[in-house]
This record gives sequence, structure tokens and C-alpha cells, in this order.
Amino acid sequence: MPLARLLGAHRDAVDVYNTSGGYLSMPINEVLENIDRARARARGVGGIKLKVGSPDPSVDLKRVEAVREHLGDDVPLMVDANQQWDRITATRVGREGHAALAATLDTPIATCESLTSVGEHGALIEAGSSDFVQPDAPRVGGITPFLQISALADHRGRALAPHFVMEIHVHLSAAYPRTAWVEHFEWLEPMFNERLELKDGRMIIPDRGGLGLSLSEQAAAWTTESAVFGSGA
Repeated sequence: MPLARLLGAHRDAVDVYNTSGGYLSMPINEVLENIDRARARARGVGGIKLKVGSPDPSVDLKRVEAVREHLGDDVPLMVDANQQWDRITATRVGREGHAALAATLDTPIATCESLTSVGEHGALIEAGSSDFVQPDAPRVGGITPFLQISALADHRGRALAPHFVMEIHVHLSAAYPRTAWVEHFEWLEPMFNERLELKDGRMIIPDRGGLGLSLSEQAAAWTTESAVFGSGA
């Protein structure tokens, strides 16, 4: 059965946002074109994440304003500073950092994508450092540690927005009882024969067994070396 169903899915599709078209290196006209493509793809993604963290914060603000004007008021817009802001800059731009930031701002705060253990996530969750928890299943050690983090987040009433690897996280987000998003990246698609389906701003849970994906011939060709263990004398 699909992983989401095995874990007790609460939904058959998860809200999805796109990150891969809004990097700082891209001029704003390219960003807007990427947004249009992402939202047009199979009736598109439901939200957009824009990278910020320019040396001059006013440049970030102009880019955010341009994207918001382009999207209109009804499309969720996220920004990601990727550790580029110190506390002073975060205070100027968003009025503080993590726990104080989450307590001060009306804007929901998301963090934790770079953490590598259940303990680290648990400390931030207990401190009330964010509204959205962003664990990365491969980074924290796999599905079981991810589920432990999810249980902590659910206990504290946090929303979930896992980082990267939509191929795994669409299942884990579907099994989360509270608000959950999944991050859309096309980068890993060449590895698989199947494609995850988007519809009306949501990502559909595959009805195939496991993750619902099989490795492509292209991915198999990337193998450059192999070894056999346990066959010697």
C-alpha cells in the first residue's frame, strides 16, 4: 500500500508550493516567468517561495513586492533567507528572530530545515520558535525520526512544511493531522519513471505501493562503481 495510507493518511492530496524558480541569482523578470510556469503546470502549485538575503535588504523588499503584485493577494507567498540574515537584519526586516519572531509577528514563521536530529527539532518546538516545523527526512535520519518530530510538532500544535524531497514528504505530510504543505522541486524527477501529480494547487498522493516510484534507467546509468561483499574466502 502507499506509505501515506500505511501511516494513516488524513488526506489524499497536500497543499504544495514551489521554491526552485525564485533564487537570488535570478533577475526578477525571470522569477516572474518561473512563477507563471510553476502555477500553470497541471493547474499548478498553490504557493510560491522566494529566496531573500541580498546584501541590501531593500533589494529583497522590492523583489517581494514585485512577486506579491504579480500573484495578487490570494496566493500564499513564503520567503526564505537561508541563514543570510543576522539578528539585527532580521529585526529590521521582520522584527526579530525565531521564538521572539514567532511571538511578535503576524506572519507565520517556518524554520528547522537544516537541523539533523530529533533532539534539535524538539528543542526548537518546545521553545515555540516557529509556527511551521520543517524537518527533512533524509537529513534527520529517515522516516522514523521524522515521525518522532511530527509527533512533537502535533503535540505543540505546529503546522508542518517539510524541506525538499517531495517524493517522500508528500506521504509524510498526508499523514500529519494538522496543516501541512509539501515543497515542490523538479530536481530529482529524472531519477524516477513516474511523476507526482499536481491538481488545483495540491500534490496528489500516489496510489501505488510504497513511495509509488521506481528508479529510471537514467538513474541506473549514473552508477559509476559497484562492489560485491561477502563472496570471498
